[in-house]
Amino acid sequence: MYFGNTELRFTSLLGFIGGYQVGYAAAQNDSMPQHLIPDDFHRFVTEYFGQTFPAGGKGWSTFVSEQTKSEQEAFEMFFRLLDEYEKRHTNAA
Repeated sequence: MYFGNTELRFTSLLGFIGGYQVGYAAAQNDSMPQHLIPDDFHRFVTEYFGQTFPAGGKGWSTFVSEQTKSEQEAFEMFFRLLDEYEKRHTNAA
């Protein structure tokens, strides 16, 4: 995935995900895509960082931003968390 020459990689990723979800929902009559960000990813990230879901309504992106010091670190953290989520859910199935 290419976001151009920017240092705001995590912010660009969030914009991409949000735009994709809105476009998909519009094309599917309000059905959100499940394969981009799993429904329970918010819960997974919340609990990964030792909090109880819903932790005041914070989403996964807020937790990632709070736990990192830069856009690059947040970008990389997102993909590490997504990999960990997939490993745990693949093993549980």
